[in-house]
Amino acid sequence: MSEITADRQIALVWDYIKGFHAVHAIATGIETGLLERLATAGPTTAAALAAEKNLHPPYVAVWARTAVAYGLLDMDAAGTLVLAPFMKEVVASPQDPRYLGAYVMLVKRFMAGELERHPEFLKSGGTIPFQQHGRAFSAAIAATTGGLQAVLARKLLPGLPGMRAKLEAGARLLDVGCGTGGLMLTLAKAWPKLRCHGVEVDDHGLAEAHERIAAAGVDGRVTVERVGDDGPAESNAFDLAVMFEVLHEIPVAARPGVLTSTCRALKPGGALVILDETYPTDMAGLRSAEHALAVQTQYNEMVWGNVVPTAGEQEKLLADAGFETPNRSMLGGLFTVLLAEKPG
Repeated sequence: MSEITADRQIALVWDYIKGFHAVHAIATGIETGLLERLATAGPTTAAALAAEKNLHPPYVAVWARTAVAYGLLDMDAAGTLVLAPFMKEVVASPQDPRYLGAYVMLVKRFMAGELERHPEFLKSGGTIPFQQHGRAFSAAIAATTGGLQAVLARKLLPGLPGMRAKLEAGARLLDVGCGTGGLMLTLAKAWPKLRCHGVEVDDHGLAEAHERIAAAGVDGRVTVERVGDDGPAESNAFDLAVMFEVLHEIPVAARPGVLTSTCRALKPGGALVILDETYPTDMAGLRSAEHALAVQTQYNEMVWGNVVPTAGEQEKLLADAGFETPNRSMLGGLFTVLLAEKPG
C-alpha cells in the first residue's frame, strides 16, 4: 500500500468534490436533452447543440467542455463533440441495463435535499419513512432499477439451479415488496407462462403498479395486493419468491415475521431469491469495493429508517424463518444474491 500523505488525502477530497459536480453535469445534460441529442443524432458542436435546444450558447459551451473534462464527452480539435465510449449506454439510454441516469436524477431531485438535512437528523434521530415520500419518489426509485430487473429476469434467475424449468413451466412467483410492479412485468414478458403476485406496503407504489399492469395488458398473470408488516398471508402457494432490493427496507423488527410468512407462502422445495446489499463488519470491509454500494445505501437511506443487514444477520433471519442454509453469490461486484430453499 502506498504511503498516506497530506497531498494524497487532499487529492482524495478533491475527487469527491469533482464527483459532486459531475453528478450535476450529467443531470443537466439529461434534463436539457443534450445527452439524448448526442446519443441519437451523433457528432455536433456546442454552438449547434445550443441552437437546436434553444439554450444559451456560452453556457452550453462551458457545460460541454466540463463534460469532456469529466470523461462524459470527447471533443476533437475542431470542437466536434461525441459521447465518450459506452456513455450512450450509461447516461443516455434508459432502456439499457447499464443505464445510471435514473440514479443520477434520483440523487439530484430527491436525495440531495435529504442529505442537506442530515445534521438535523443526527441531532433528532428522526426518520422520513419511504412511504411518506410520495408517488413521484416511488416512481423515481423504481426507475433506478429497471436495468437490474432485466438482468434478474433474463439472466440471473434462469441461471440458478433448477430455476429455468420452473420459469418455463408456468410457476407461480411471489414478489415481496413489489413496488411499482416493474420486476413482475419484466418477468411476465420474459416468461410467458409465469404467473406473478406482488405484495407491498407502499400505497404510492401500488397505485403505480395497478396502472402499469393494466397498461401492459397482463392483468390475468400479474396481480398486486396491499399487505401489512407481517407480509403475505397465503400458505404453500408459490413455487418461487423474490425480494428485490427489499430486505434492507423492511423495518428490523418486522423482518422475522416477513421472512417467516414468505417461507410459509412457498410450496415445500420452493426457493427464495434475495438481491440486496450486505453491510460490512470491519474497516477493511467498509473500504472494499464489494461493500461500496452497501455503505452508500446505508448512508443515503438511514433517515428512511432502513438498516442494511450484515451477512450474519441475513443468514440468521433465513434460518429462523425455516429456510435451509442459503447459497451466496455476487452480481456486478456490488449486489448480494441469496438463494434459499424451503425444505421439501
